[in-house]
Amino acid sequence: MKISQRVRPALLGLVALSAVAVAAMPAAAAAPERTEKNAYLDMLSRDKAVLLLVDHQVGLISGVRDTTVGDLKHNVVALAKAARSLGVPVIVTATMPDGMWGPTMPELTAALPGVRVISRTVINAWEDPEVRSAIEKTGRKQIIIAGVSLEICAGFPALSAKAAGYDSRVVLDASGTFNEAKRTAGLQRLQGAGVPVTDYATAAVEMLRSNVDPKANEVYADLDMPFATLVWQIQSGFSKK
Repeated sequence: MKISQRVRPALLGLVALSAVAVAAMPAAAAAPERTEKNAYLDMLSRDKAVLLLVDHQVGLISGVRDTTVGDLKHNVVALAKAARSLGVPVIVTATMPDGMWGPTMPELTAALPGVRVISRTVINAWEDPEVRSAIEKTGRKQIIIAGVSLEICAGFPALSAKAAGYDSRVVLDASGTFNEAKRTAGLQRLQGAGVPVTDYATAAVEMLRSNVDPKANEVYADLDMPFATLVWQIQSGFSKK
């Protein structure tokens, strides 16, 4: 299509004005850098961590179905012992222990002599002033949490602590719940919130760091990992031949 000689100058003028306008526009702002730290990359430290054990009560434990009661008891007690050996503060809380859920399991209180169980009525342990104050007094920002049930007693305080700026982790095999749907829902919510999940032995050796640490033998004895005991027995048998 031909452009008449009368229209051509006007079009050229519009093009020139457009070019000037574009040149005068400010450069597009650079995409902001993400400043949020990836909690999955941060290692647990015995100097930065506090262990929170929520509602390991005899009434609640009796309803656990995603693991055996024996394994759950073993793992939470082992975790508590290892934390004590590493000098990590341990906070224990229970929901109305004189009521329907019963007292904290005796194996756990026996493993933590001198540690008072904080009784509360609120469901989310983070919302209890005494529990939160106990955590804050440690001055530590890594919170290792285990509880019964997983999705509520461990999950709720982990989510709330993360929202408050803490680095919270949930210990899966020192927690338990009442059916597979609750376990799945709890794990998905933690994952969506960026709360790492770990296991009792990994949490402890992550804080131990080295097998030549003076605390190593004590911590491994606390963890009482069945396969490690078997390996030691096999090695002992060969060394005697």
